[in-house]
Amino acid sequence: MVAVVALVAAIFAAGWVTNGWRKDAEIDRMKAAGAQADLAGANKAIEDLGVATRTIRSKADEFNASQATLAAKVDQAVKEFRNAKKPLPVDCRPDDFRVRKLSDAVDAAKQAAAAR
Repeated sequence: MVAVVALVAAIFAAGWVTNGWRKDAEIDRMKAAGAQADLAGANKAIEDLGVATRTIRSKADEFNASQATLAAKVDQAVKEFRNAKKPLPVDCRPDDFRVRKLSDAVDAAKQAAAAR
């Protein structure tokens, strides 16, 4: 009788250990699948970050180019106003040349703002 109880206990213990190994393997497979999903998500995030970085760099380069063009036009307009042959009296209307230069400066500013 004691031998039968010992045999039943040994079989139960062996089944318990075997089931534990099976469950451990299942848990390891689930962890591996979760790690693969995390890796795929991280790789996608890195790819998206690279695309965003390139887009930002491209827009920054465009902005710098438009700023350089606008700065040159503004500097030229300021230079022309300062070197005008006939300074504008206080209560006088600007002549066609000055109006055209002001209009060009406004158009350049609008163009630079639209490029943003």
